[in-house]
Amino acid sequence: MNLFQGRVNLKNPEHKFWLIETDDYGSNNGLPPVVQKRIFFGREVGAADRKLLPTYQLKSRTYLGPTAMDAEMAFLMANQALATAGKLVYDPFVGTGSILVAAAHFGAMTMGADIDIRVVRDGRGPDCNVWSNFKQYHLPMPISLLRADNNLPPGVLD
Repeated sequence: MNLFQGRVNLKNPEHKFWLIETDDYGSNNGLPPVVQKRIFFGREVGAADRKLLPTYQLKSRTYLGPTAMDAEMAFLMANQALATAGKLVYDPFVGTGSILVAAAHFGAMTMGADIDIRVVRDGRGPDCNVWSNFKQYHLPMPISLLRADNNLPPGVLD
């Protein structure tokens, strides 16, 4: 059975294949190798949209805090959460909103909470807060940002 027929087009291929070899080289300081040398072969089924990252990079973000999530990591998390239109994404440690910004980019409704009321309510002033990060990128505002301790999550009743 021949799944791939026709001429090979190296400039604009319909299918891309990858050969990946694990690296077992280097010093292990006398310890056994962490990974045995392995070879993987597979077909590429998707690729990242790398054009998003410069737009959302932290150095251009209006409101930043010491624990702001890197844009690439936030987009990875939003992708893995399948954030799309009609879905709700809740971040219990919202901080400056990096994860919610990524989820909102994909059309998800967002909501968050943080234990520090100053982060949620005040930010660094009326034009430099979590909400301003959404305004900066013309994204829908979060449904709500709460002051909450995740030790006792809001909405959980005994």
